[in-house]
Amino acid sequence: MNRVWKGFTDLFEDDDPAEPRFDPVHLAGVLVAVQVVAGVLFWLLWTLLVYEGGLPAKLGLLLGGPRDPDALRGLWGNLAALALCAGLVVALERLDRRRR
Repeated sequence: MNRVWKGFTDLFEDDDPAEPRFDPVHLAGVLVAVQVVAGVLFWLLWTLLVYEGGLPAKLGLLLGGPRDPDALRGLWGNLAALALCAGLVVALERLDRRRR
């Protein structure tokens, strides 16, 4: 019985120096960061494309689409999302160019 217990505990205590070590706190931090980034990206794209009709519908009004009195509702939210999206793309491009 003692040998069986020793074999069972050796499954969890085997430290092979060739294997990579994973820090559970680091892994949890990465998972939380990925979820936050995905949420921010979803919010940004939703605000840009869907909120109160989205920016494409408002651009259609400028190009001669049908006039609706409530068509420009949410324009400031759409423009803020457009500015954030453009700033994010510029920042990522600069970061990429700096690494090359």
